[in-house]
Amino acid sequence: MKIHKRIWAVCLAVMLVAAVFAGLAGGKKVSYAYDEKAAIIKVNSSVNVRTGAGTGNEELRTQALPDQEGQKVQLSNGKEVTIIDEAPATDGSLWYKIRFTYTDNNQYEGFVRSDFVAMAAADDAFEAYLNEQGFPDSYKPALRTLHAAYPNWSFKAFHTNLDWNASLDAETVLGRNLVHNGSSPSSWKSVQNGAYNWDTSTWISFDSGGWVMASREIVQYYMDPRNFLTDQAIFMFLYQSYNEEMQNKDGLSYIVANTFLNNNDIEGTSYSDMLIEAARQSQVSPYVLASAILQEMGTSGNSGSISGETGFFNFYNIGAYRTSTQSAVQRGLWYAQGSGTGATSYGRPWNTRQKAIVGGALWYGEQYVRVGQNTIYLKKFNVQGSNPYSHQYMTNVGGAYEEAVKLSKAYSGDSRQAALEFSIPVFQNMPGSQCQRPTGNGSPNYLLSDLHVEGYDLSPAFDRYTTEYSVIVGENVDSVNIGASAYDSKASISGTGSVNLNVGVNSCEVKVTAQNGTTKSYMLNIAREGDVGTDPNPDPGQNQPPSSDYRFDDNAMVITEIKPSTPVQTFLANVHVEGGSAKLLNRDGAEVTSGEAATGNWLALYDGSGNETKRYQLLIYGDVNGDGKISSTDLLAVQKHILKLQELGGVYLTACDANHDGRFTATDLLVIQKHILKLGELVQH
Repeated sequence: MKIHKRIWAVCLAVMLVAAVFAGLAGGKKVSYAYDEKAAIIKVNSSVNVRTGAGTGNEELRTQALPDQEGQKVQLSNGKEVTIIDEAPATDGSLWYKIRFTYTDNNQYEGFVRSDFVAMAAADDAFEAYLNEQGFPDSYKPALRTLHAAYPNWSFKAFHTNLDWNASLDAETVLGRNLVHNGSSPSSWKSVQNGAYNWDTSTWISFDSGGWVMASREIVQYYMDPRNFLTDQAIFMFLYQSYNEEMQNKDGLSYIVANTFLNNNDIEGTSYSDMLIEAARQSQVSPYVLASAILQEMGTSGNSGSISGETGFFNFYNIGAYRTSTQSAVQRGLWYAQGSGTGATSYGRPWNTRQKAIVGGALWYGEQYVRVGQNTIYLKKFNVQGSNPYSHQYMTNVGGAYEEAVKLSKAYSGDSRQAALEFSIPVFQNMPGSQCQRPTGNGSPNYLLSDLHVEGYDLSPAFDRYTTEYSVIVGENVDSVNIGASAYDSKASISGTGSVNLNVGVNSCEVKVTAQNGTTKSYMLNIAREGDVGTDPNPDPGQNQPPSSDYRFDDNAMVITEIKPSTPVQTFLANVHVEGGSAKLLNRDGAEVTSGEAATGNWLALYDGSGNETKRYQLLIYGDVNGDGKISSTDLLAVQKHILKLQELGGVYLTACDANHDGRFTATDLLVIQKHILKLGELVQH
């Protein structure tokens, strides 16, 4: 019996050892805590986030309202993330599981292939340099990555001293920035007045070949320098001067390869020789000139501007824009001929290819490089000098990026390790993180065809372009039904149905979401008659405001006496709901957990069962743009409202009343200005 026990014990030991080795050899994976790492996204445009390792997994999407699909989560270059795990895909590639906060302020986790992620590295000397240059923190992750790969490159911060939002307003003036109608998603196309025909659901053409007005969202994406701090797009910030020692035909060969410029038998010479001669005379980089030509003429060079059929050539499309009597090509050739007056400046008439390439380079050097527009970015977005936003070389909103990618091809191998110098614009009051490229497609129609409160008249009468209305109901009316219809059956509507009313003004938002994800809000200010503080149908439980140092106005349903720049968590800590809880929401209904409490946020109150009982809207006087702070951006918004250049509504309009006199005048401007300059404090009551 003892022998049998010994044999069984030995067998058991062998089995245990075998099990251990089997586990180490690939049976069950031994699990260890993953060492989380700080990292950034490294892409030329953007990358999709997946729900698992490998492209066979679904794309991660944002949180969405019921019956609506969220938008694809796409991360831009330089986005800071945390690596929390890693896993192989079926093709053997390594994928990182990352955690990050997205543009909707929600936190997500998902997978990105490892070659799109760069580990954050520390370099004290470079950090000191970035601080000395005055780069904001949001620029630094991508610049760190570039510095690690190209230590000889230098990055100069070009402080424009221009307000970001004011610059964006200027660059979205009708006709200033265009996208191609046929190849662009609808979220890239503007629906501002004069850009879109709502009756026919078509975009209005602004230039030959189907170019239409660019949307504000795509303009801010291409304007934001932080989106282009990659090893290709960075070349839109490269100084454009000619350097004979560094710029030569070998570098040109990378740009002209597989294009019409790779021709060594043209007018007895080669295009590359023409470009080198043009650079010598104009003192503009031949790489920049070649990239500009390919951007304008395309790689095949079949444009009418250089066909030679008319006997004239215009390689850079100088003066080529559509007029009432000429197409863009016709006007460009008219300029090449001598502007109809026989002008001979810049070697005109350009009746040979060499004269056109050299003469156009002379024009470009004089008109752009030597007047401060000495990078591709500044050529496209002129945010320097005494007359910004004018004299911009191209209307194609993505033209600077496209040209920069072409230019980057000239710098390969050893030339990419040279001491290149880049001038990168920095604006005042920029968003905290880079602006995202819009992805929505489909119909942009977010207009209502009908809006009504059952049994009552709107004031003014409904019009699809009017977004704010007033309604007055009797003292005994404690609820109303709001109805609405959209022009487009693909659009969705929220905020309709039965709404409970308090005595006083009740602000109700009806929000329309178009098929492409863009939104428009209509505000109904429903005034219920009755004495302030009295309610014929009181509910002593749920209608009691929470205890707080803030002032809760149950008539206007707003909260005041909030100091500007109050952190969200500080604000919530000062709100105590008896037997319930509270959450702070943004105007789209998403929970806000970080940043500052801001005008337009909603404080939602919940009972012990988690049912919402009431909502108050935050009102911080002076915080007109709803970012929680009082700054020059708010000052500009008030000024535009007073001058009737931009209309404010709802609680944002009330926030203009900085002196609390019930009017919106220059006095409010003065109060806000004194607060910003610390000459006086804007009272919150």
